[in-house]
Amino acid sequence: MSTNFREFVADLRAAGQMREITKPVDIRHIAALVDQSETALMFSNVIGYDMPVISGLTNSRERLAIAMGCEFGEIEGKLRQGIDRPIEPKIVNAGSAREVLVEGDDVDLYNLPVPLFSIRDGGPMITAGITLAEDPELGLNAGIYRLLVKDRNTTGIDIVTPNNLRKLAERAYERDEPLPISVNIGTHPAELITGCFKAAPGVSEIAMSGGMRGEAVELTPCKSIPTPCIADAEIVLEAEILPTGWTKPEGRFGEFTRLMGGLHWNPHVRIKAISMRRDAMYYALHMPWENIWPSGPIYEAAVRRALHEAGVQTTAVNITPGGCCHWHAIIAVKPLPGDAKNAMMAALSVADMKHVVVVDEEIDVFDGVDVEWAIATRVQ
Repeated sequence: MSTNFREFVADLRAAGQMREITKPVDIRHIAALVDQSETALMFSNVIGYDMPVISGLTNSRERLAIAMGCEFGEIEGKLRQGIDRPIEPKIVNAGSAREVLVEGDDVDLYNLPVPLFSIRDGGPMITAGITLAEDPELGLNAGIYRLLVKDRNTTGIDIVTPNNLRKLAERAYERDEPLPISVNIGTHPAELITGCFKAAPGVSEIAMSGGMRGEAVELTPCKSIPTPCIADAEIVLEAEILPTGWTKPEGRFGEFTRLMGGLHWNPHVRIKAISMRRDAMYYALHMPWENIWPSGPIYEAAVRRALHEAGVQTTAVNITPGGCCHWHAIIAVKPLPGDAKNAMMAALSVADMKHVVVVDEEIDVFDGVDVEWAIATRVQ
């Protein structure tokens, strides 16, 4: 298993899952090129920018499996390990994310090659940032939220739906205080997976990521805010969620459902400093596929836990991409009387789950034709 973003990119290259495009590319064309590609892409000559753009890193089972150093079906086991045996982060006083620092009036988000992902988007959005925030009572929180670039040092942040960062921002808003956050772009996919996890308030997603990796994630202090950042991130935005309330329009944006979302109302974020590697790469998480695949192991772990508690012997679970890796599950079980119904009821108890198909263990849950054949010939 790779230990950081750079190692992961190197592993993709070695596996033939990464291609570099050296020809000049207009930033407006990046999303379409990634969408059409069978591999992840690095754009090393983006017109008007000095920084390469990398995208499509986790938009397949194969690439996410390479990131985690195991078969895709084994990732949920690593996630359960992170949940059950978290490893608290380690604070260090240095890190590659601190090699270059821009602060104050020199901050300019327009120097970052942030692409549009849809012609109907409300603007360029930072999509791959792992956002860290701290609360005196609830501790360190990590999650992935999109940030609409509004001007050279201002963004939105999409925390309109209930989540832990919204809870922390609401608590700061009630105190009429900004909430310091670090937005970490270009981190290991383990942080993407745990950043998508709906943890209980007070549970550290970064500690879960350490448990998945088998070693602590290294954090380092930021320069302009009291919140730490991920020490080996490619780029870090040191920022504050301003106590404006949920009053600023943001969007629209192509969602993980492959549908256009509506206009949201969110707070503003002020960027106080940007730090990065000397040779930083900008990671543009490509919607929707790079958003849904890291969610698959999360829902698989939840379904497997529910099935285990129901006493069902499960041989395979597929949280399907057609269900956006959120809403549909295909489950293979050992054929014991009553287990199919018990499996369905248990799986449907998992949050967000809509449709469940249960098949015998000899059916390949990852083969749509095999599953459809089982439905056609074994259901009356």
